[in-house]
Amino acid sequence: MQTLGRPREFDPEETLFKIMQLFWENGYEATGLSEITSVTGLGKASLYKAFGNKQSMYLKALKHYEGLMVDAAVAVLCSKDLAPLERIDAFLSSPIIAVRDYNDLRGCFLCNAAADRASHDNETRALVQKGYDKMRKSIVGSLSEALPQMSPETIAVRAEIVLTVYSGLRVMSRAGQAADLMLATKEQVRKELKQVTQSLTR
Repeated sequence: MQTLGRPREFDPEETLFKIMQLFWENGYEATGLSEITSVTGLGKASLYKAFGNKQSMYLKALKHYEGLMVDAAVAVLCSKDLAPLERIDAFLSSPIIAVRDYNDLRGCFLCNAAADRASHDNETRALVQKGYDKMRKSIVGSLSEALPQMSPETIAVRAEIVLTVYSGLRVMSRAGQAADLMLATKEQVRKELKQVTQSLTR
């Protein structure tokens, strides 16, 4: 008597990482179930059982990105091994390094999701805002250390500028912006923050 074979086991985190890569690179609409099944090696039934429908997979992938990439950016911004403005510089350098050293033109999944689905999907919008809030809070922390004489209101405005420049660099990298132009933008922010610091400590 022939017995049924056991279902092939898989690593949910590894599989979710593969799904994340697809949505990150292609966006929601351009990622079909056929691509997901091909990359993961799982059938539709197994995918649905483990991760839900396509929308659920997308949201889980975005959360996974937050835990990997956003939290890594936050770790840089909170690092005690770097001076506060060096943390900001490292944070803004990451999109440039991705393009220049690794030819990574995917941009930021969080930024992509903001343009792709956040405007018409509340769950995506909430995850995007959560990720941005994490980075914003960490930028505020670094700037507050670097510029203790500055008011919280002004710190908040400058943090928003830094976050906007970071997002812009990520978007421009996806559009094929040259790394040297991105570097010039980052250097201008660094220069201005250094000048502000020097003016406040005179």
